[in-house]
Amino acid sequence: MPVFRPLLLALPMALLSACSPAVPDAGTPAHDAAATRGEPDAAAFPARLQAAGVEPFWSVKVEGEALTYTTPETMDAPRRLQATRRLDADGLHLAGEDGGVPFRLDVRRAPCSDGMSDMAYPFSVSWRLGGKTQQGCAFDPASPPAPR
Repeated sequence: MPVFRPLLLALPMALLSACSPAVPDAGTPAHDAAATRGEPDAAAFPARLQAAGVEPFWSVKVEGEALTYTTPETMDAPRRLQATRRLDADGLHLAGEDGGVPFRLDVRRAPCSDGMSDMAYPFSVSWRLGGKTQQGCAFDPASPPAPR
């Protein structure tokens, strides 16, 4: 029986190690991408974006550092905001304050679905205005999203 005890311990360890992702060799594209993850790619985030979310409906039009926030109630008088644009390893961040109310739009390059349409969006977003945070999707107006 003592011979089986080491085998019983080795088997789960072998199974767990088989589930672990392989570490890429230096010089491979996966290794190079991981090594440069901290360096943001400005080309990955266009100067113009259209972000939107549902339940409740909202949209943010981005043109450089100028944002236009709209809801169904403010269609006739959208809120115009001036943001500071920052790019880091997590994505694009546009933040500022309007009349003492902080706002922030975080954009990440990740496939997104708005849950209502059959469109595939290239960016996921988080919009925070004051104490309220909403999730949504975004796209470059020069490259509208395509149906799935």
